[in-house]
Amino acid sequence: MDVYSQSSHAGGLVARGGGLHPPPEVLLNWPKPNYVDPEERGWAAPIVLLMFLGVTFLVYVARMWARIAISKNTGLDDILISLSMIPLFGLTIATVLGIRIYGYQWHSWDQTTETLVTSREIALAIELLYMISTSLIKVSILCFYRRITGRLTHQFVYWVYATIAFCVIYGVVFTFVILFTCTPIEGFWRYFDIAWRIQNKLVCRDEGAIIVACAAISSVQDFIICLLPVLLIWNLQISKRQKLALCGIFGMGLITCFCGLMRTYYATKLYYFTYDITWIAYYGWIWTNLEAQLAVICASAPSLKVFFNRYLTQYTSRDGYTGNLSRGNPPEVASKLASNAFVSKQSQFSSHKSQIRGGDATSSEEIPLDGIHVNHKLQISIEERDDSSYKSFESTKALTELPPSHQVWRDRIEWAESCRNVCAAFRPGSMGNPGIRSREGDIEAGRAI
Repeated sequence: MDVYSQSSHAGGLVARGGGLHPPPEVLLNWPKPNYVDPEERGWAAPIVLLMFLGVTFLVYVARMWARIAISKNTGLDDILISLSMIPLFGLTIATVLGIRIYGYQWHSWDQTTETLVTSREIALAIELLYMISTSLIKVSILCFYRRITGRLTHQFVYWVYATIAFCVIYGVVFTFVILFTCTPIEGFWRYFDIAWRIQNKLVCRDEGAIIVACAAISSVQDFIICLLPVLLIWNLQISKRQKLALCGIFGMGLITCFCGLMRTYYATKLYYFTYDITWIAYYGWIWTNLEAQLAVICASAPSLKVFFNRYLTQYTSRDGYTGNLSRGNPPEVASKLASNAFVSKQSQFSSHKSQIRGGDATSSEEIPLDGIHVNHKLQISIEERDDSSYKSFESTKALTELPPSHQVWRDRIEWAESCRNVCAAFRPGSMGNPGIRSREGDIEAGRAI
């Protein structure tokens, strides 16, 4: 047996292990179709996907609010991530419909003539929406990398541009390849429609090879995008703790990489290791959707720091500040102190807020790596007097406190003497001024204040 025949035999073994064309012996072993009460998936996965979509949308809103309202520093990456949200919503809706209504909730042997068509329609929609949304998200992340580097390193910029070109070419090519898997295009979802196939000529390429290659290349791109910032951060002149923190933020994309690997695994299993395609594709569509949603969350993670610094830290510090004021003071006193101190804190903060702009940075909240951001914070703590300080305060108070109104000042010789000392202390030039000295004599004698 020559090499060609061996490779053909190996390919035949793989093809017989699964795919869209179950052999007769497999069809004979399938259970009898159950169109009344078939085994089906529940609502757990659709609910989880919709909840994830809600979280993803909130993260996106927080990101855009931080960029537009707080830092006023939007860029091309924000435009691309905004565009990606449109197909992402469509992807989630299509996935929910597919795994709950359009056929992927049942086994292949329980499919009706209607779901044999709708399952293929929704599959094509999911694949195309996935390609568009994830390509936009990846390019958005890479544009953000280019934005924060400035002119730090030309080598890193070249890597970013090369990866952008890779993602754009991949997205465009595979979008059209998937769309034109079958000629005519309608043949993709009419693939199992026997009546239509009899009346129309259909030519289809190797769908399994296309989808598996698409998923595998996407996973490779995810790993490249996650590793690029690590190479940049590790060469920065910052502490190891800061490096690890930044790597952790950008390393969140590894979760997306895991989802991409699971998508590749189920795509391979679907087309090469099982004929129950609708039952197994159920898991593949879930991982496909999670990959796209988590990509948006990871892409927005750096901007969330600005959002939380503005709102979460502000509320936390305000609550803690009021709590310190109320400790050891009566409620009414603590309330007045908190009110006055808050006003004082606000005015001092506004007068001391400073900013140093560098490069193209114009934001007071989010400064790229080529800028410096200086923050001044004020912390006030009011504590109770101890016994010694309280006694000192009482002795000082006795020196300057006026005598009771019912007593004659002339009889308060000790008060006059102390008042004279205080006046002399606060007016050191008074001893050389005759007018003032006579005034002091009157005070000492108790004739005037």
